[in-house]
Amino acid sequence: MPSIAYDAAHKYVKISKQASYVQANLFLSNLSKELQIADLNLSKDVRELKLFAKQKANQCLRNTAHLNTEQAFDYCLSKFEKYGFSIPCDMKHVEALTLFRTEKFWFNKFKTLATQKMESIRRQLDLVNQSKSAYCSDERLRQHQWEKAQAQEYMQNKWFCSADGEYVSMLDVYNSNVSNPKVRRAELMVRIKGTEEYSQLQNHESWFYTLTTPSKYHSHYKSGKPNPKFKHYSVKDANDYLNSQWQKARAQFDRENIQVYGLRVVEPHHDGTPHWHLMLFMPPHHSERVTQILSHYALEHDCNEQGALKSRFKAEKICSEKGSAQAYIAKYVCKNIDGEYLDEDKYGNDAKTAASKITAWASLYNIRQFQFFGLPSVSLWRQLRKIYGDVDDLELNKLRNAADSSAWLSYLLLMGGANVRKVERPFALEYENQIKELYAHLNFAELSKHAFSRIPKSILSISARHLIENKQWVLLESPAEQVDSPPFPWEGRTVDEGSGGSRRRLGIHREGEAPKAEGILDLCK
Repeated sequence: MPSIAYDAAHKYVKISKQASYVQANLFLSNLSKELQIADLNLSKDVRELKLFAKQKANQCLRNTAHLNTEQAFDYCLSKFEKYGFSIPCDMKHVEALTLFRTEKFWFNKFKTLATQKMESIRRQLDLVNQSKSAYCSDERLRQHQWEKAQAQEYMQNKWFCSADGEYVSMLDVYNSNVSNPKVRRAELMVRIKGTEEYSQLQNHESWFYTLTTPSKYHSHYKSGKPNPKFKHYSVKDANDYLNSQWQKARAQFDRENIQVYGLRVVEPHHDGTPHWHLMLFMPPHHSERVTQILSHYALEHDCNEQGALKSRFKAEKICSEKGSAQAYIAKYVCKNIDGEYLDEDKYGNDAKTAASKITAWASLYNIRQFQFFGLPSVSLWRQLRKIYGDVDDLELNKLRNAADSSAWLSYLLLMGGANVRKVERPFALEYENQIKELYAHLNFAELSKHAFSRIPKSILSISARHLIENKQWVLLESPAEQVDSPPFPWEGRTVDEGSGGSRRRLGIHREGEAPKAEGILDLCK
């Protein structure tokens, strides 16, 4: 265990002094068992994991060449399931065989498993807590920063080129859509502001709730001392628990015909255990019952443990005298994206460093940090923002103008308001299936939905279908490559910086058009 050998030895000595060498030996034995799955050592570095993945892919390719499809599938699946992996039950065997014979597929699986397990081990070794490293370990932060640096370096040398000679840098695409933290933060604030304005038009109340897991999900106290009640649940286990309680609450809302809408924010405690913040909007006569339901499910388990009533559930009505809903949520948005406009977090850590660790934590466990519910599709909103010029449909043109001017309130009203079923909204995106390059050699009729990517094809309205122009783009190493070896057989082609139309179709915002929420600094204060 080279990457954690020192910390494991330190923990071993600590346990031997506080308890006994027997307990210390048991701890080390269990640690070793957790890190070994069949012939895979999860403490391997990236290079070793790549080599191991290549070996598995070659085994599946070499040892199944003489077998029929069913036999080859059974052989590869037995190898795959040995590591605790699974594939969708409705995936076709020919698709699965293609994956099993691909090095990248194996590597991604091994890498995810290894990084999550190693971070779980670091929690056990007292490396993730306020006294040592809040939210995630220092090693995980370094790994995440290295991955981002690699991605930046990759994007700097890549260009998108269209068939009519327009091209744009991949880095420009990244910096101009919601992959960029600044654009992501701005779009979130625009949607929150518009949703709050809608609630005011409807005379709805806004409430702020906090849901926390029972003590058995928390690994450490803020002092760095291990929590004796901790049952070795993973971060994913804790988030799944909160999600299951929220699903129970929403089911109860449906049974009682209570309609709420708003935003959910997931963020970690200092030891990496997630907790939820809910900003809900609702009619005033439902607020008391909503609070009762959420309180019931938040305290459904282990409600008698010390401090449960105080720490596990908090509810607060957002009063206009104290500030707006967007002011209430602004600091949580900034804290969980890039720490902009904040000096420090609730534990006294530098806000930007804390934000880096939080995003590394969310990326590791694939946790969706922000989720709106009861509101219309943001995918349609983003697609409309890519369209230049007016469209023939008058109502659709109003919707396009609302999206293009970042007027979420207008967009929400034109889409029918909150808590409207998708099929009942006046506009919706229609998608088409595009076969993934990995499966291009297979028979189209033999493929399942897992072999296709869904891309926007048209916007459906009550009266018509409006096609979306999707240009064909190829990825180039550099603009020079585009000139010397054209990827498309066109004639009279010229190379320029790309028109605004092509940039919009790639999801790039015009200069100064990225959604902005004024006064974020004041809101955070």
